[in-house]
Amino acid sequence: MTQSSALSAELVKFIRARIGLSSTQALSLSSSLERDLGLTGDNAAYFMEAYFEQFHVEVGDFDFPRYFVEESAPGPFLLLASLIFKPIRTRYERKPVTDAMLQRAIDIGAWVSARLRIQ
Repeated sequence: MTQSSALSAELVKFIRARIGLSSTQALSLSSSLERDLGLTGDNAAYFMEAYFEQFHVEVGDFDFPRYFVEESAPGPFLLLASLIFKPIRTRYERKPVTDAMLQRAIDIGAWVSARLRIQ
């Protein structure tokens, strides 16, 4: 199946409704849910859950912490560990979820990380 060169009208409508974007705010294939659209934590979790359901996309290998920061507050041990092991932690940077990835997963019917990387 070929890669989409544009976002479907249904996906654009879904993103605007779920995030509360005005019709004047631009969306593109390269828009990042977190960086560009401000979707984080529990809001991101609810968004992705609704996305998988709405578009009948199989969850596949989607792993929330790979893409988004979770909202749970770290306990004292985790806070201390994050300070001590910061260099280790930074090796595992989160990957941005882009609108292109959302569209591609719709096109193939599943979240398969290796197939969602847009060149």
